[in-house]
Amino acid sequence: IDTDGDGELDCGEACPTDPNKTEPGICGCGVSDVDSDSDGTPDCNDNCPSDHTKTEPGVCGCGKSDVDTDGDGTPNCVDGCPYDSDKTEPGVCGCGSADTDTDGDG
Repeated sequence: IDTDGDGELDCGEACPTDPNKTEPGICGCGVSDVDSDSDGTPDCNDNCPSDHTKTEPGVCGCGKSDVDTDGDGTPNCVDGCPYDSDKTEPGVCGCGSADTDTDGDG
């Protein structure tokens, strides 16, 4: 008997009801082992199947880099001052300038 009609008898294959596979592969019977973004991780195990640079969304999500240009520990995608390692928000004086009240007038 060839239940799935793939030309392989049920007794000779591990996926008798999957016409596209005779062996489970990485993703199992009934699930494709395709790797849409060619990153080496099949879509069934890839939480970013359309982003070849990630397999997990990270902080910034799929399709967006989690790079931290200024090395302050906050990825650029959520850093209001991505080139100022002392700030993550512009504050009163803006990025690149300290929010210091040097004359004490508030």
